[in-house]
Amino acid sequence: MICYTVGQRRGLGISADRRLYVIDKNAADNTVTVGYEEELLCSAFSVRDVNWIAWDAVREPVHCCVRTRYHGAETPAVLTPEGDIVRAALETPQRAVSPGQAAVFYDGDVVLGGGTIC
Repeated sequence: MICYTVGQRRGLGISADRRLYVIDKNAADNTVTVGYEEELLCSAFSVRDVNWIAWDAVREPVHCCVRTRYHGAETPAVLTPEGDIVRAALETPQRAVSPGQAAVFYDGDVVLGGGTIC
């Protein structure tokens, strides 16, 4: 399981009528779930261990942009605080949003903060 990443297509060793991708990993069960590309799309996710840079903390829903990949595009989103977690609802679904990876929040060129996708 440690040899696979969400969104991976190559090296699965599975033959199918269409391309298959890793869409989920479960460490507790030591399993990898594969599916089709459209199953990789994510419209909302949670972020933990958020470090706010431009603000003390978000206390009510706020509009900003989110980046979930280093070279990924910034996507408009609404951040909603839920206790120690921030929920990000994306305006446009993104491909292969992966738990354990970083999400960074922006307001133009200003970094508002970021945390770990859970």
